[in-house]
Amino acid sequence: MFKQLLLTASLAFSTFSYAQVTSMINDKNSDASTKVYGMAFLTDATKANEKYNFILENQAAIQFAKPLLEYGFQASNAQAEENGLMIYVVKDKKVVDQWLANPTFYNVFHDGIPYSFNADNLAVLADKYPLIYKEEKRQYKNEKEYKKERDALYRDPYNLIIVEPDFTYEGYFEIQFPKNEQFKNTEAIDAYLRPLIEKISKKKFDINYALSEKNILDRNQFTMTIVSEENVYKKLKLDNLEKGAWQTLPYEAYIYKKNN
Repeated sequence: MFKQLLLTASLAFSTFSYAQVTSMINDKNSDASTKVYGMAFLTDATKANEKYNFILENQAAIQFAKPLLEYGFQASNAQAEENGLMIYVVKDKKVVDQWLANPTFYNVFHDGIPYSFNADNLAVLADKYPLIYKEEKRQYKNEKEYKKERDALYRDPYNLIIVEPDFTYEGYFEIQFPKNEQFKNTEAIDAYLRPLIEKISKKKFDINYALSEKNILDRNQFTMTIVSEENVYKKLKLDNLEKGAWQTLPYEAYIYKKNN
């Protein structure tokens, strides 16, 4: 799940340029309620960066950490570890800013740009403010079920970060279109489907063409995926077109919990 939180880091080499030294904790992303966590990837079997995990939960700790989390010039070294250390700035258990630190390469990525960083400072923070954490995944049948539990999740002081379920869509289904004069391409199919769905539902929906094995191997058809509420699946009537089974999307919350 860290993959959802991680800001995409471009590994293309950057030109070397200087920038004013600044801290990852600054006036733009922090206030009196801010928490900061250093979290190694739980999926890393080597646990190489677990020793750098840290937790900053009060102003004294954050003020101590500010100079230690300063980063400098934009670096020419754009190398990144396969499993680095994520540094999260958090408010109300939501991530508001984040960096990918690479202790081996002494750099840190922010918005895909590498900057120089004294990674030795991570050991100082981890020694003074150590963190052991775990990930917990919970599944819900619907939004109503989640809302019954939501307040309790946010009140629990051991819950550090909460990634809430996405209830935008209820599920998805596929429709196979023959490649012919009417359906020459995916744009033509979208133009055909969209008005039909809009007559059925006022809720958000998506029409997607995925590079699936079926679409790659069979170029005489287009298999489109419709992500929507179930009512669209039930009411959408299509003549001479093959409609697949309705698939319910899992509603999952991911909770990162303090375990020490």
